[in-house]
Amino acid sequence: MTTETQILIAFALYLIFFGWLGHRRGVWPELTLLIVTVASWVLLQERGSIVVRMTNFAGKFMVLIRSGGLTGSTEDALQAVSEAPNVITDENQYGFLFLVWAVIVLVTYILTSNPKIVRRGKHGFVAVLLGLANGLVFAALLLPVLGQVLTTIPAEQVEAAPLNALFVLVSELWQAFVTTVQNIWQWVQPLPPSVWLIIITLLLVLIAWPMRRSAKR
Repeated sequence: MTTETQILIAFALYLIFFGWLGHRRGVWPELTLLIVTVASWVLLQERGSIVVRMTNFAGKFMVLIRSGGLTGSTEDALQAVSEAPNVITDENQYGFLFLVWAVIVLVTYILTSNPKIVRRGKHGFVAVLLGLANGLVFAALLLPVLGQVLTTIPAEQVEAAPLNALFVLVSELWQAFVTTVQNIWQWVQPLPPSVWLIIITLLLVLIAWPMRRSAKR
């Protein structure tokens, strides 16, 4: 079996999975996911600098809080803010925008999976087509990113031991995830307890609010 045939079979299985997923989820969830996926990707590519500036502003504000700008010396706090580096730089801007896009897609998928939020629809064949469309879009957007990881794996290793190559791929992705979490933790760790109290309170409110509405029903 040639490499092209193997790729064709793998891609066919990939599309079959997304078609089956579309049939399970329904027309409107798949259509909503498709629109949000494409629209958010285009907007982040064209206007992602706005998100970057807002994130850097939030980072400066966190520095202001950590330096006691709200309760202590204003001059020292402003100096700390002026000397603080940007959270998002030119080097990590692409990865940050990709992470924002991934979070938007994940949240959209979770929300549209709830029939109380988005109804499924009755057109099974159209749902399959939309599932296939989502699979093609994800392939087009994710393959360049995964390709950067796959380039670290020699082609000979993939052909000789595909399971070992899969293990290396998963390990590389896991290492990237752990590094991202560590960087985020280093950024938020110095926050004072009062800020953590506000964040935890907001999270509890967001979690309890849907439960309160469902209990009324």
